[in-house]
Amino acid sequence: MTLPLLNTPEFETTVPSSKQRIKFRPFLVKEEKVLFMALQGGDTREMTNAVQNIIGACVLSDNFDVSKLAMYDIEYLFLKLRGKSVGESIDLKVRHSNLDSECKHATEISIDIDNIEIKFPEDYSDKIELTDTVGIQMKHPGIQHSSLAEGDLDFDSVLKLISDCVVCIYDHENVYDSFTSDEIKQFIEGLNQQQFSRLQKFFTDVPKLSHDIEWKCTKCGKDEKVTVEGLNSFFT
Repeated sequence: MTLPLLNTPEFETTVPSSKQRIKFRPFLVKEEKVLFMALQGGDTREMTNAVQNIIGACVLSDNFDVSKLAMYDIEYLFLKLRGKSVGESIDLKVRHSNLDSECKHATEISIDIDNIEIKFPEDYSDKIELTDTVGIQMKHPGIQHSSLAEGDLDFDSVLKLISDCVVCIYDHENVYDSFTSDEIKQFIEGLNQQQFSRLQKFFTDVPKLSHDIEWKCTKCGKDEKVTVEGLNSFFT
């Protein structure tokens, strides 16, 4: 005898970078198992890949490609999934920001997932003017670049990250969107320091999953404020 199928609720949210409205379902036990194994392993890349696969399985909308999401899209959508799958709040333990504080107590706090948003810097643009006539359009780093974001990057890694995120070069007459990896690398290497700094700033200012928390230590009573950023911070 065939076992009955259980109805799974559907929800909607908006992809931060594209503003695309999507439908999704909560993740199931089989997907929670994948996530648990990744968390147990403690490897950031395994965790990120698990999150990507879960999002791909749970989003029900057509014309949705998880591989094209910006990293902050991945973080945001996973939190929305978690909220509908596990619970609408996340429990964290926080300590005093001053490492020299005599009070070492860890205070437990609860964060409402719906209050966690992507922070977009003011005047942030994906188009960067290199000269009066030439500009470059960029895209945000995706999940495939997560390993490049770990630790200090050497110069070759910085070049690769920038090259991978170039959408096109443009001037007053043409848009150049067909080029090889060697061609774009040579173009970037030909920039002066001021122009290169503008590209670096694009990545420094990339939108982030971030939440400001104001809390009071339950032991000493001191008021504190901390900013939690990135998906890993909300897992701990």
